[in-house]
Amino acid sequence: MSTEETRTAVATYFDAWRDRDFDRLRTVLADDVDFVGVMGTARGADECIAGLRGMAESVMTDLTLHARVADGDDAITWFDLHTASAPPIPTANWSHVENGLITRIRVTFDPRPLGL
Repeated sequence: MSTEETRTAVATYFDAWRDRDFDRLRTVLADDVDFVGVMGTARGADECIAGLRGMAESVMTDLTLHARVADGDDAITWFDLHTASAPPIPTANWSHVENGLITRIRVTFDPRPLGL
């Protein structure tokens, strides 16, 4: 996997999530994608999409991307998660890509501004 293929898959993931285009987002997720984040876990593409959709519909108002570093199969994206109830929350997302599809996602941020 080239760094550029990884960057493309991860860019599609974030663009589609921000646009709430979950059909497009699904095109870059492996069937067995494994997601672990502060607010929950998901096993498989359907669970992952359900979690991202739930976040987009209940918490997220926007995403502001600041930086992305891609190296081979891995990318780290630094962004602010915007919500209606808190100031923008700095967030880090690590994604692992195989054969053009995201297979693992790890997300971390401080959830205290959300009252969690």
